[in-house]
Amino acid sequence: MTAARLVGAWELVGYEVPAAPPPQRHPLGARPLGQLVYTADGYMAVHYMAGERPLLAAENWRTASDGERLAAVATYGGYSGRYEWLGDRVAHHVDASIYPNWIGTTLVRNAVLDGDLLVLRATVDDPAPEPGRPPAPVLRWRRRP
Repeated sequence: MTAARLVGAWELVGYEVPAAPPPQRHPLGARPLGQLVYTADGYMAVHYMAGERPLLAAENWRTASDGERLAAVATYGGYSGRYEWLGDRVAHHVDASIYPNWIGTTLVRNAVLDGDLLVLRATVDDPAPEPGRPPAPVLRWRRRP
């Protein structure tokens, strides 16, 4: 696979933590939502979230209650930056992230492309968000037309 085959927009079709017990095995639910974009000039952006999140009571997220905002953030992830193809892996050099500790780091993903399906799995090169974290999630993406 070459980096050129990554270029385009991808839709999240699966988010699974293989070794975790239910319900942690599918922390974003049965129908997660997300989009991953790779550009030809080396940039990427990804957003992923639970597919069935409750709406906030407030019209504006800034005036929502702290509990509502916390619940919304707990079911959402995203980051962006440059990417680099490494043969069978892709390195995401993070410039912006909902998780501030990732900013300035590189997240390495094992990558398998099979037709219009891209499977990404975190590698041990990732900075751990906390000690004793669960096994790395596997994200399945389908190329968008």
